[in-house]
Amino acid sequence: MAQLWYNHDEVNDYHPLVEQALNGALRATGFDNIAEVVHHPGIPNSTIIPDFAIRLKANQRYIFICEVKRTERDVESQRYQNQTRSYVTDFGPHWAVGYHRYFCITNLERLIFFADRQGPLATCLLKGNPKQHSKFSPANYDATATVAELQNTFEQLFQLIFNRTAPDWDNNWIHIIENFHTNYLALKNMLGYPDAVAQELTLYEFFRLLAYAYLKDYYVQTGNSNASHFRTYPSDTTTLNQFRTSLTNLYNRVIQLDFRQVFINHPNANQRIFPDNFTANYMQYFKDVIRCFTQYSSQAVADNSSPSYVFNLLTSRIYNRHELHSKGKVMSDSELSNLLATICIDDCSQTVLDPGAGDGALLDAAYDRLSLLASTNNQTLSHNQILSQVDGIEIDPFLSQLAAFRLISKNLTQVDYDTQANILIGDIFANQRQSHYDIILMNPPFLRNDNHVAPITDELKSKMIQAIGATGTNCFVRQARQPNLYFYFVNYIWHYLNTNGKAGLILMAKFLNNQDGEYLKEFIHDKVDAIISYPRKYFQEFTVTTVIIILKKGENSPNVKFIRISDENIVLNPDAVRDVVTLNEETTNASYKLKIVPRANLNPKENWRSYLNDQKYEALLALDFFKNIEYFFRNVSRGGSESSGASSIIYPAFDVISGSYYGMGKRLTAAQTQAGVQRTRVDIPISLNANVSYGIQNNYDRRNLILTVADLEIDKAYHFPARADTNSENLLSSELQADTSLAEFYSNCIVEFGKNKWKQIVNNAFNNTIVPKILIPRADRTKHVVYYNPNNHNLTLSTNFFYCNNLRNHNLNVDEDMQYKFVAAFLFSAFGQIQFEINANNQEGLRKLEGFQIKRFLIPNLADITQQEFDSVVREFDILNDKNIEFSGDEGIVTDRKNLDLAIANIIFSRNTLSFANPSAMTEFFELFLADLVEDRRI
Repeated sequence: MAQLWYNHDEVNDYHPLVEQALNGALRATGFDNIAEVVHHPGIPNSTIIPDFAIRLKANQRYIFICEVKRTERDVESQRYQNQTRSYVTDFGPHWAVGYHRYFCITNLERLIFFADRQGPLATCLLKGNPKQHSKFSPANYDATATVAELQNTFEQLFQLIFNRTAPDWDNNWIHIIENFHTNYLALKNMLGYPDAVAQELTLYEFFRLLAYAYLKDYYVQTGNSNASHFRTYPSDTTTLNQFRTSLTNLYNRVIQLDFRQVFINHPNANQRIFPDNFTANYMQYFKDVIRCFTQYSSQAVADNSSPSYVFNLLTSRIYNRHELHSKGKVMSDSELSNLLATICIDDCSQTVLDPGAGDGALLDAAYDRLSLLASTNNQTLSHNQILSQVDGIEIDPFLSQLAAFRLISKNLTQVDYDTQANILIGDIFANQRQSHYDIILMNPPFLRNDNHVAPITDELKSKMIQAIGATGTNCFVRQARQPNLYFYFVNYIWHYLNTNGKAGLILMAKFLNNQDGEYLKEFIHDKVDAIISYPRKYFQEFTVTTVIIILKKGENSPNVKFIRISDENIVLNPDAVRDVVTLNEETTNASYKLKIVPRANLNPKENWRSYLNDQKYEALLALDFFKNIEYFFRNVSRGGSESSGASSIIYPAFDVISGSYYGMGKRLTAAQTQAGVQRTRVDIPISLNANVSYGIQNNYDRRNLILTVADLEIDKAYHFPARADTNSENLLSSELQADTSLAEFYSNCIVEFGKNKWKQIVNNAFNNTIVPKILIPRADRTKHVVYYNPNNHNLTLSTNFFYCNNLRNHNLNVDEDMQYKFVAAFLFSAFGQIQFEINANNQEGLRKLEGFQIKRFLIPNLADITQQEFDSVVREFDILNDKNIEFSGDEGIVTDRKNLDLAIANIIFSRNTLSFANPSAMTEFFELFLADLVEDRRI
């Protein structure tokens, strides 16, 4: 007896049975004498490896590709279908001449058949899909009948393939979707409403028409009794009133069956198109859509009756992904939804809520998970029972409509008078359901506080904060300066959970290390069970880097699990991820890294992302070859000339007319400005201009990596001649009082700033007039740089920079300035910049460093570097300085910094290969690692 179940191993359990069916079909059709089944065929010089292929024996050319998945959900996945198609494309040079490029994807129960051609995947689908076979038996996992039926399907397909029959593509759905899209755009543009409103209203109405046509033909063709609730559309010749009445009656009949959320009138009575505001101009577009449905829908449903296919075809045509992201909306990836549901849902009796349901992807996955758990335990849950356990809230009526249709169509044959998809059209912040659910699955909207496309208004913030307060939950968002919209959602949804409930959330990874993330981390500190990262490229729907956060209510573990998944094959198998989450021992291997951190050791103020760092990066910094930066410098400090204000005095402006420098007084408060108080100008007398000399205030202007005197003159600074003398009334020492201009200047500044404040200004500026050797900008968004200063001039350094001075524990055989330059070069390289990204705070795309973070930096042990190695690195640093170009860190492997990175990689590789094949491989890995970190921060 062949046995299969959905949590069985794909390669060890599924593949042998598919191979059996393929070989059986070849023998039964008599084609086994000219062709053979190849398991995991490879292409020379390619890493592309499909599951199965049929290959001609005579010339070793391919004529068919078969990809195997474990569940019907996987078979319907557009991601996996596109993956299968990519194998056909990559095998193109090895395809047999004259044979069409047929391919399929199957889990044995279901098979979908394609033939490749130009255009999107949807255009490659063949008629008669999907091919459905017997289900695996939940009682004993018997798949014998399934394998036999799969072989029979392959026999039919082989007749087409070997006879070189021209593909019979499914074009009817394409006609329907294109007509839908054309009329949707035309009607939307004539409504006169704001674009977002017009889009929602139009899509709502046309989706009612599409859903009606699909359901009518589906029930008629399957001989289902629900067909009695459907009639034909109003004819093309009906008048406006007749059309309105006829269509209303059609919808009302369906509502008697169910599908209320799909067919009720749009909830906004003032703006909805039908029936209240229906006009003859609008009717022409309705009639055109209906004409298309009348012509094509019956055959389209016969060709492919899969609701998920129709759903994906429609949404992929309608939605502009970039536009959705700009408004904070992200449709949940089907595979990520399945992963989240698998990790979180433990029992088939649990109740699930998605408080921002969108198009229903997470609830769709929850439905499948509940059904699977019931089957695995040899229980039966009816369609209506499962629907009663999954709820959604969605503010967008059209998305709510899609979500409802998506859930109800999970099993159209069991729809009856009691069927109900619990999708509420509304704002989650107006729907309090205290302790109502076992599971929350949520992919909240990501929207920056200052988003210009869809800003978070003060009115909205106030409403959300009030709603959070009403639940009795600590309102942490009040503390954050620039909370992203998803902060409010996380804060609010906590009240939905029962005691011992669990929440699985998809959040932006940047909260783990940015400034405002501190308050979110503090909120989840006693709740978080696991944080899971995955290869960014796997979920390409997200323009941001995301992580899964698992939260638990009630008694929680003393430890928190940080899981970094690096192998896509692990993500492909949600049960495998679930197994990793249940492990209680730290594990590091090629597929994933599990780090277990005691909850008591987790500090919300610190960077939690460091626990997810790639193991190769951790291995790099764990080398004895690296030492803490303070090991080499007695002074690793921040400039402080502006720490007490008066920047315009310290860094005065130049008056072109008078040829002198001048400063302005302190800034006024908002109240002073409103009261008409004038800002006092404190001039630096011309006679004191000799005290204006070298300085560095900010990193805005272009400077050389190796600073020149001209670079030091960009931000001229006032150099105070001495510290403030507290024994003097104007704080100027007695020996300097003879300079009347200087004495008057000090006296004026005391009037302007106050004696204590002026004392701080003078002393901070005086103490920070120094000769710094290595300068590190404190905050950067796109300009990444580290400066080496070979000059011995005193300069006044502002709070915008850190500096390293007074070399110690260095190489006694190498020139000290060369060692300073080497350190600057290392910090400027990809290897150093990665530390900037990982250790710095991330605030709305800006990386911002504090002193304690700088002091975490590690650099190569200078005492262990040879003269030749110093020369190689410094030479490349000099070359980059001469090129005078700027770096943003996201260049990846196409960067002018390549040779510098490679020079450093050569040094590291000679001490430890870190399992890299060569220094070039090491270089490219860390350059791409840096690019990912930079891209993640900016998004």
